[in-house]
Amino acid sequence: MLLSSTLLILTLYTFGRIIIVNRRHKNIMIDVLILLGFILLNILVFKYTTGTIKTIITCLLYSSLFFCIFNIKLSKSVFTSIVYVILLVIPDLLILSTAIYILGISKEYYYSDFASSLLGNISVCLCLVIITYVLKKPLKKLINYNLSTNKKIIVMSSITLVMLAIFFYNLIKTFEFNNNIITYLVIIVMLICILLYLFKQKIENEKISKKYDELLDVMKSYESDIEEQRTLRHETKNEFATIKCKLQDKEDNKTIIEYIDSVIGEKEKAGSTKYSKFKYLPSNGLKGFFYYKFIEAEKKGINVSINISKQIENSFLKDIETKDFKDLARIIGVYLDNAIEASSTSEDKKLGIEMYLIKEKIEIIITNTFNNEINLDKIGKESFSTKGKHRGHGLLLVNKILSENNMFEAKNEIRGNIYIQSLKIKDNKKNYDE
Repeated sequence: MLLSSTLLILTLYTFGRIIIVNRRHKNIMIDVLILLGFILLNILVFKYTTGTIKTIITCLLYSSLFFCIFNIKLSKSVFTSIVYVILLVIPDLLILSTAIYILGISKEYYYSDFASSLLGNISVCLCLVIITYVLKKPLKKLINYNLSTNKKIIVMSSITLVMLAIFFYNLIKTFEFNNNIITYLVIIVMLICILLYLFKQKIENEKISKKYDELLDVMKSYESDIEEQRTLRHETKNEFATIKCKLQDKEDNKTIIEYIDSVIGEKEKAGSTKYSKFKYLPSNGLKGFFYYKFIEAEKKGINVSINISKQIENSFLKDIETKDFKDLARIIGVYLDNAIEASSTSEDKKLGIEMYLIKEKIEIIITNTFNNEINLDKIGKESFSTKGKHRGHGLLLVNKILSENNMFEAKNEIRGNIYIQSLKIKDNKKNYDE
């Protein structure tokens, strides 16, 4: 028992050294003391537990070892130990198959004598180390992959992996399919289906997040170009004004003066009709973002009305943290995309953007006309959207952000054929009584 436990723990340690680079302790003596402690714990587990309970406790024991010795998080320690337990099934099956089908050893003798012998344990552990070296690259990628912060995915992944471990170990014990094995298999298939759905949703959210992050970067660059154009326009205006003064002093042709006046007037009109509507927004990417969506809506023949309060200019919006700003861009991006698409297919084709500072909170109101019937209770749930079936991944992302970031509050309502979406933004640096 002592030799088998020692061999097993050393193999576990070797597995970690192969696929995990960093170690928490530099002093080898500390590692030795930790390993001795886990060897004793492993002996107790093997002596006093059996079956599924034994498998689960063993996984927890292995997780603790990875956490104590290697520089990885607790969640990743659990994941690594489950991968190890499942991987350990492969040499078990290989040795079992070789013993029964090639060497002709009976199943009874294998389990009663060979499996628990030192030779049997050495064979399995050596085989595992070889497999780990062969699969080193994919295993490193798997272990070092950023585990999702989505609690549902973490829980479902853990349950699925535990069920897989139980399934394989029960299969090894009997080496035949029975009702219990089939039941485990059905449960595993169901868990994998649920897990695939959750991963699919996660991928969709990541795609949408990436889309708006990239758009935000483009808009920051775009804003810089626009500001340069505005500066050039202003300089041009001053030049024409200077020419005008000179011509007036010399009492030259009135027609030329009127022409210059008309040029200046046209430039002022051009500057006040589109981009200047967003002049009170901060130049941190948000101004360009709204302008980009404004142009996109106009191209689709949508009548866009904009009303942004002057109070927004010096509000906390220009100083919000990068993460909060990215969340805001994603939320507004989804809302505007949905509003543009819904209004473009409606008869009136109207879209409204309003922004106010009310009681130290910024409120953004986006309104749009629509044709199809909307169920407010279903919006943002199970890929439901006002745009049609399987089109609501953006709203699911918004709901996820709203649940994780208390800086934002959202509500929606319908008045006639107008859909109204509002978003309140709180200043995280201030305390609110409400």
